[in-house]
Amino acid sequence: MRRYESLWVVNGDLPDEEVKSAIDKFSGIISSQGGTVVGLDEWGRRKLSYKIQGTIRGYYVLADFAGTSETVKELERNYRIDDRIIRFLTTKKSDKVNMEALQAEIAAKAKAAAPAEPEVAAPLEAAAPAEVAAPAAAAAPDEPAAPAKEE
Repeated sequence: MRRYESLWVVNGDLPDEEVKSAIDKFSGIISSQGGTVVGLDEWGRRKLSYKIQGTIRGYYVLADFAGTSETVKELERNYRIDDRIIRFLTTKKSDKVNMEALQAEIAAKAKAAAPAEPEVAAPLEAAAPAEVAAPAAAAAPDEPAAPAKEE
């Protein structure tokens, strides 16, 4: 297996449901061909530099995956067939993939995407009384600053 990145641009004039459907289709193709999706990064709608197939906006999606050359061939064949895709580019990142390291990377990304625990809120509540006392101290009249000594 090799490591690849594939960037594709979906027609920006399509509704969100169609865009999500296209993303699901292509990530499913990677999985069905024996590949492993490491990350799927949706960049969102952006203005194109020039008109492509009569449209000026596109929805960008970047997929990081491990697979074989057959996976890439099938993925690019489907990019060409699907009218929703206006541009695509697939690049090879590395020749060999360590599957244990890949699984660890996927787990780390999933853990980072998990919601924060409630322990984060407790320190913020403890800081609130100190902030209340600070405005009272600031209400004291200001003393003139002493001139700086020059040497």
